[in-house]
Amino acid sequence: MVTKQEQHEQRRLQLLQVALEQFVARGYYGTSTREISKAAGISSGLMFHYFNSKEHIYEELIKIGCQRMDIDFSSGMTDPAAFLHALVSELLAMLEYPFSAKMFVLMGNAFFHRDISQKVNDMLDVRNVSLLSKELIMEGQRLGQFKKGDPVALSLAFWNAIQGIAGHIALRPDDPMPEAAWIMDILTKS
Repeated sequence: MVTKQEQHEQRRLQLLQVALEQFVARGYYGTSTREISKAAGISSGLMFHYFNSKEHIYEELIKIGCQRMDIDFSSGMTDPAAFLHALVSELLAMLEYPFSAKMFVLMGNAFFHRDISQKVNDMLDVRNVSLLSKELIMEGQRLGQFKKGDPVALSLAFWNAIQGIAGHIALRPDDPMPEAAWIMDILTKS
């Protein structure tokens, strides 16, 4: 038998899933709380029992995404190429799940829409993977694993390729997934 607390949490997760769908399809500003509640099959009033605003729903989704972005890049310093290859393989496997692919899209969009929530901006500022992986890229360059060049520019090319793949897979989940080695070719020496 499902308890009231479990029902509450299930409904809350359903609202987050529906909101994610709406935000990815229509953008933050193109989505209303009325549309979210309608798609979830509940009244707007009931939705506000779970979240006090659209911004609150957005912040909760970004919080979930940020928890999945906590990567300890320093642990890959002994073999940056192997570390990033394993990470890319894991990320591409995650993209096979629609929620994960759409979360990538939402997180990518959040980096560009800094006017929505300062709380979101604060969460994202400490998780900028292009900057956080700079030292790892530099170490890979020092070890001769990665191409020469600006490590932040290489990092941007690498992470934006993954972001672009995520966006495509979110919209076309039946398309084939690229191989991790192809993404690694952005960094590795030929």
